[in-house]
Amino acid sequence: MPVNWPDGMKNDFFCTPVHTLTGELIAIDLSYRPQPLAVNGLSGAVLPSLSPQERLLNQLLIIEEYADYFRQHGLLCSVAIDFQLARAVTESSFIQQILSQLPFVRLKLSEDFPNLHDGMNNPLLRTLIEQLNIIWLDDLGAGDANLNALQSNMFEAVKLDRQFYLENVDKPFFTVLINHIRQYTNRVIVEGVAGDGQLETLRNSKIWGVQGYFSPALTLENLDHSDGLRCENL
Repeated sequence: MPVNWPDGMKNDFFCTPVHTLTGELIAIDLSYRPQPLAVNGLSGAVLPSLSPQERLLNQLLIIEEYADYFRQHGLLCSVAIDFQLARAVTESSFIQQILSQLPFVRLKLSEDFPNLHDGMNNPLLRTLIEQLNIIWLDDLGAGDANLNALQSNMFEAVKLDRQFYLENVDKPFFTVLINHIRQYTNRVIVEGVAGDGQLETLRNSKIWGVQGYFSPALTLENLDHSDGLRCENL
């Protein structure tokens, strides 16, 4: 059953916008960053720890509160899951039911996910796909896996590791690398764009989205009344 989260905990969720290269908002990357809380008047009090299943369940229930916003604006919402959270998804019929009601949610796996290179031969990954979850790959290029992870065609979108992008965007082989990745997914996301000068390179590489460039991160509670997500006259 859901856990009653303390008032203000929605502010622990940060939304980082993902835009097209022309500034159109296409997705929100939702991350959990616990902030010091005052509980019973005690600042920074330690809250009871949640199991992975409870944490993911409550995160999805909070997203459900904002479902109309995502639907009305035609946006996707990516949620990072690790090995434990992936197991929670596959083992909880309640979580599966919630996800079925949130078709705009994408489950994002980090490159260090155990045995990611096995693709559909990884039982946990295979179960995620068989349960009709749509998954993204995060941090490609961080060094924990290689392009073999893409060859299963399991991933709807791939985001490059920020440091990998910064170190390689100006190198001659960058466009070649992106073209190779796009053999397996047309949706490539980059984070860490340093200026408008890099946008031309990204256009030539047919990058799908840039994260956190056109507007900064904001809390979930400020999402539906923020004008900072909309980029005009670009």
